Amino acid sequence: MKALFALLLLGVSGASMSEQNTIKLGMSIALTGPAQGIGKQLYDGALLHFNAINNEGGIAGRRIELIVMDDGYEPNRTVHNTRQFIYTHNVDVLFGFMGTPTTAAIRPLLEHSKVPLLMPFTGADFLHQEPKFHVFNLRASYRDEANEHIKFLIAEKEHQNIALLIQADEFGITVEKSLTQALARQGLKPTVISRFKRNSNDVEKAHEQIKETSATAVIMIGTYEPLATFIRLANNAKLGLEFTSVSFVSSKELFARLEPGQAVMVTEVVPDPNTCQAKLCKQFRRRVKAHSELKIDHILFEGYLNAVVFSRAAKQCKADYSQQCLLNNLPNVLEHDSDLKTLFGLTTQQKKLPVYRSYSP
Repeated sequence: MKALFALLLLGVSGASMSEQNTIKLGMSIALTGPAQGIGKQLYDGALLHFNAINNEGGIAGRRIELIVMDDGYEPNRTVHNTRQFIYTHNVDVLFGFMGTPTTAAIRPLLEHSKVPLLMPFTGADFLHQEPKFHVFNLRASYRDEANEHIKFLIAEKEHQNIALLIQADEFGITVEKSLTQALARQGLKPTVISRFKRNSNDVEKAHEQIKETSATAVIMIGTYEPLATFIRLANNAKLGLEFTSVSFVSSKELFARLEPGQAVMVTEVVPDPNTCQAKLCKQFRRRVKAHSELKIDHILFEGYLNAVVFSRAAKQCKADYSQQCLLNNLPNVLEHDSDLKTLFGLTTQQKKLPVYRSYSP
């Protein structure tokens, strides 16, 4: 991590690179605070591929400069960072922004500036429903993840009493809506909806609320620290609950905080990078192996794939790189690139990005 983090600081300073010979990407993520494990993995994954591209001569001779700023997973800081990216650093695109509340906060800036937002780390509906700004998503929506949770808990595990533990912000509201709709299609309602504050571990009140219900399972929406705290409280109270969470949590960070034998299912938006046999998975594992400070996980892999898709779309423009050319080529890469189609199992009939699962050890 130390070597890559040093490069992050160099990226922020923007020193020594000629602007006409670079493609500048601005990335606002949590590098401090309780969600920093997610942001660092996204950044390191992207840098892993961008470093390889730059070492090979860049995109038609233009180097990729990834400028990263810490927002601590707080919307007001994301707005500040985005202004810096657009009006001070003059970035070509905004890349890999982390979170629903943070991304929602910059919508006016996106609409006004017309700077594209590429591969945000969120499955929020407003990014999938013809927004008034340029966006390209490389992950399934939270609606798709919600459907997978209901399938798992109801069709496979036969739960009927399901509680929701929800982070109290736009992220929680977005996923809550998808979950309640998916439950309604099964003729069910949440046993209870309990909430907690973003960037806090204050889940005791939510635990007490859920404990007083007939819930046998809990779908959790948040980051790894509060969710791990909630699971510990429920286990100590011997509630016998089954737990699931969406991909944003970081399954690696959550599982690392659980007691041995605790069963949790997490939906994922990329295949398991440890076992996947696609060409891009093998390439990713080789490159991670060369960096002893990195450990393979889904979010590191997602950051890597974000960089792969960006680079391959930009390469299609050759020497005539432009923002519009890039936007035109991003969907074409996902539709026609054989490596990506194989990785995601995309075919003429199956064009929708899939949802996967991880289970705690």
